[in-house]
Amino acid sequence: MVRATHSMTGAGFAAGPSELGEVRVEVRTVNGRGFSAKLRLPSIASGFEAAVEERVRAAVHRGSVTVVLERAQVTATLPDREMLRSVGRALAELASDLGLPPPALADVMQAATATGRVDSQTSRPLPPGLAAVVDRALADLEAHRTADGAGTVAAVIAELDQLDALRQQTAVRTPQLQAEYRERLRQRVQEFVQAHLPAAPSAFDVLREVATFADRIDVAEELQRLAAHTAEVRAVLGRGGEVGRRLEFLLQELLRETNTLGSKSPDTSIAHAVVGMKTCIERMKEQVANLE
Repeated sequence: MVRATHSMTGAGFAAGPSELGEVRVEVRTVNGRGFSAKLRLPSIASGFEAAVEERVRAAVHRGSVTVVLERAQVTATLPDREMLRSVGRALAELASDLGLPPPALADVMQAATATGRVDSQTSRPLPPGLAAVVDRALADLEAHRTADGAGTVAAVIAELDQLDALRQQTAVRTPQLQAEYRERLRQRVQEFVQAHLPAAPSAFDVLREVATFADRIDVAEELQRLAAHTAEVRAVLGRGGEVGRRLEFLLQELLRETNTLGSKSPDTSIAHAVVGMKTCIERMKEQVANLE
């Protein structure tokens, strides 16, 4: 089963009625090495932070997330009447014990409000209406991150196709280059021997030394590993899901093999191909940095 590949950059929005009145929820994500969440909730929503973050963690596995919850219209609201009665009775009993006048309504309101602020700091589950708005914002974020992820995957595959074309071009040139290099090296060895040695060595010894030096430009192993790494990148992209870290590792391996290829080959055309391959890899690294 192919899973969606998500971009770590995206935004989701939702608005609607809730237990706090009309609210608007905005969720934004940017790329990051791990997961982090920053919540901005109004004071009336204090205590919902843990519940909101739990929902965010279920939807986003990597990246930096910012959640903003705003009330569309802030109006003054009275504390629960039963709370007012309870606080009023407690204040009246305390005033009687201390021999003080009974508390006024303002005293009860102030005490009840302070009590509510203290209680609101404890962790609370999200009420159904508010949870529905948060979930819709996360669903909108999911849709945007999936679309962006698909676009990023397409861009990576395009660069990968170009990299494969350059690799195949190099693979075609390599056998011809080795033959040319061996012949040129053989001629130079013979010229040196004739000019500086009193007795010429056997043909076998000359060919052995030529072969030894010619092997130094053999890049068959590098080309084979490049082919294996590009195939694995395609496989990872095909499986989908959380691919970012795996792709980052594979691209590092691709760059290492490409650098070795460039350092071993003395051919100008291969050197130009290596520059093109490294450009493709750098572009892929920029794209992959945004994938979850």
